[in-house]
Amino acid sequence: MIRGTVAIVGRPNVGKSTLFNRLTRTRTAIVDDRPGVTRDRLYGIVWFDDDRENGFTLIDTGGFETEGVYYQPFSENLVWTQTEAAIKEADVVVLLLDGKSGVHQHDHELARYLDRLGKQVIFVANKIDGPEQRSAAFEFYELGVTDVLTVSAAHGRQVDILLDTIQEKLAAIAPKGDARLSQGAPRIALIGRPNAGKSSILNRLTGEERSVVSEVAGTTRDSIDTALTFNKKDYVIVDTAGIRRRSKIHDKVEGLSVMRSLQAIERADIVLLVIDAKENLTDQDARLADLAASQFKPVAIIVNKWDLVPDKNSNSARDYERDLKIKLKLLQHVPVLFVSCLENQRVHQIMNVVEGLAEDYDRRVETRKLNDALRTIVYEHTPALIRKYSKRPKFYFATQVRTRPPTVVIFCNVANEIQESYKRYITKRFREMLGYGNGPLRVLYRSKAEVRANKDKQSQDSKRGFSSGQQVQAEQDFDYGELPEMSDDDAFSPPDAE
Repeated sequence: MIRGTVAIVGRPNVGKSTLFNRLTRTRTAIVDDRPGVTRDRLYGIVWFDDDRENGFTLIDTGGFETEGVYYQPFSENLVWTQTEAAIKEADVVVLLLDGKSGVHQHDHELARYLDRLGKQVIFVANKIDGPEQRSAAFEFYELGVTDVLTVSAAHGRQVDILLDTIQEKLAAIAPKGDARLSQGAPRIALIGRPNAGKSSILNRLTGEERSVVSEVAGTTRDSIDTALTFNKKDYVIVDTAGIRRRSKIHDKVEGLSVMRSLQAIERADIVLLVIDAKENLTDQDARLADLAASQFKPVAIIVNKWDLVPDKNSNSARDYERDLKIKLKLLQHVPVLFVSCLENQRVHQIMNVVEGLAEDYDRRVETRKLNDALRTIVYEHTPALIRKYSKRPKFYFATQVRTRPPTVVIFCNVANEIQESYKRYITKRFREMLGYGNGPLRVLYRSKAEVRANKDKQSQDSKRGFSSGQQVQAEQDFDYGELPEMSDDDAFSPPDAE
């Protein structure tokens, strides 16, 4: 159970992201010696126990201090807006102080601000690496507090005491928090090049300024998890850093952000590729799309800034989509939505598309319907002759072995010799005939020889299943012993194709 929300706030470079990573046991927040590396609110889950029965949502907030621009609490800058929103969202605030540099004017200002809000605050002096340094924390009592915890986030010292204190504070508060981030809700990754409008879409969908929006490309550096409920169903949206061409990644921090974006695709259940309508589809966009498609993720293409395209007519969207799909060979089936976040045009339709993709991702078709469809497909378009064997492929049986993504296994005589074009044809016709919709559909082919080997293996050790060389992940729960006997007399092939 998620028992509340805790925000870490403090001056730049006091160790907020290091503490966030320590508590969440991840490297989700980017850690670097330069002030200002964390710009957005970053969300994670912290568990009090190994069984993950009790925990809280933790928010890492940004400090902003670069050459010529200095962090100012309560000023009109993007990062303070994010910090203020996190403070107001939190049940408990951890005010992190720099145990090496001592008290700063901004520490006083933040302490007074939190006191005015009436927040539950835990004052923590970081970078206290040993008992001899704890006396350095005494000066923080001038902030008007009665207790200051000392920790070393980098080395994990005293962090357990901080966790105990957080647990005590949250126990006195009625359970609140947002459990959707940890309950297995479908995860939606927003991907695309910098400044395509991913954060604007996130903010429109959630109805709040959760992610920094700026004219500067790449304002979002981390992947931000945001819970959202649509039509009484929970989702988690991951807003990722824009992904540039590798040759343009000169900065170590941006390189880490790109890595997180690619990881977000791997963790996602649904991928939204956001494209700037003013720019043509780039090779980098296509690579991102192919990456998602190759992992059999449901994908939708969101063409943002459609309001800025000049001289549009009734055919503009159709022509744009046609040109997109000429370049995206693996995504012929995906939905394309034309939106304008600035004008709030059709943004509300995004979650309808997501809901449909989530349903397609979980779709299961009964075996009888699959085999009826396979028989029809083979009869309407006979597979080409395999010259190596002077015979045509014979298809015996088809069954769906899993969902997420829907995976169909077709059993045939020579699985490795079927032409790729014919495989694409079968997949396309399955999609059209069986209602697999716009989501991914994986079709695997297995020969009779493989079936015999797998039956023998399962009978020897039903608990162990197949060895990695005999079975792919998609089939791990499938019992080959339930398959019917397959003979050429039962194969799906028209009489004149023999």
